[in-house]
Amino acid sequence: MWQRLVAETTEDHDTPPGRLRSGLVRARVAASAQIGKAKDAVMSLPNAEAVGDAINSAVTNALDGLHSMTVNFGLHSVSHDTVIKHFTAKGHPVESLDDIRSLDIRACDSVSASGKQKYLVAGSEGAASSLVVTGLTVSSTVSGGTTAAAAAAAIAADSVTVLTGMGRIIAHVAAHYGYDVNEPDEEVFAAGVLSYSTATGASQKATTLAALSRLTQDMMRRTTMATLSQNQIVRVIETVFKALGVKMTRKKLAQAVPVAGALINGGMNAQLAAHTYSRALTAYRLRFLTEKYGLDPAEWRPDVDATDEDSGMPLIDEILDAELADEDHARRELL
Repeated sequence: MWQRLVAETTEDHDTPPGRLRSGLVRARVAASAQIGKAKDAVMSLPNAEAVGDAINSAVTNALDGLHSMTVNFGLHSVSHDTVIKHFTAKGHPVESLDDIRSLDIRACDSVSASGKQKYLVAGSEGAASSLVVTGLTVSSTVSGGTTAAAAAAAIAADSVTVLTGMGRIIAHVAAHYGYDVNEPDEEVFAAGVLSYSTATGASQKATTLAALSRLTQDMMRRTTMATLSQNQIVRVIETVFKALGVKMTRKKLAQAVPVAGALINGGMNAQLAAHTYSRALTAYRLRFLTEKYGLDPAEWRPDVDATDEDSGMPLIDEILDAELADEDHARRELL
């Protein structure tokens, strides 16, 4: 199983099941031409720079408090008692999440799969931004900074909702492999899984998974994480979540065009939910086996060359290192 799981990290296992897959196909077909038109219209505007400034301001304001919203209502929303009941109902007498890590991974796989569809459907639901933006022509939406900013703020709010749903999916998977995302260090790992879940293309997937591998190695050695304060951990998680919120909002805004807007947004949300579940499953299964049997996390670390390093994704291990460096610099300044 270990060899197969490691091999799977280099393959594409993000295809969602059943009706989610068919919905995505329809969304892609309907949206492809419209997306191109939207991008061309934005780029041709004489005041595109001013519009961009308005959008940046709106997105920043809308994403304030993203960490609190996503953590409190996403990562911390899964009931551990319910998870434990699921295991006992399947004949596994566990009393805590720690007990789950003593089980065979096949037991975790079986129980985790039982709640899969509920979380995928919930995570794929779009928020009100689709309705706000649909019906506005590209020219009227982006030709005036105020209207463009309103559209951006609405979509940013949707991004917060989607990230919250993604956090809930990650918490569900984590708990079914014995990991409590209410713990500060587990919040950090979950933030790394969130980054991995939003990665697009082979390069971004490789760099974000490699970051998780390095973080797993560090957590097993209990080095870097042990030196972090609660405030530092919060800053690390906020950095990841805000970067992903801005990235997601920009992508959604480019696709907010007449008629297709709601369809595209719903398709993107469904895709993100499916990716989140499959990649969280990959990350936590790899970590579960690595820690249970004392294996080397480097075995599932993708080869990342120099060009891959600049993937544009928030890499959890690098953010941790930067936080420690900033803290060390601040301490030296006081001496």
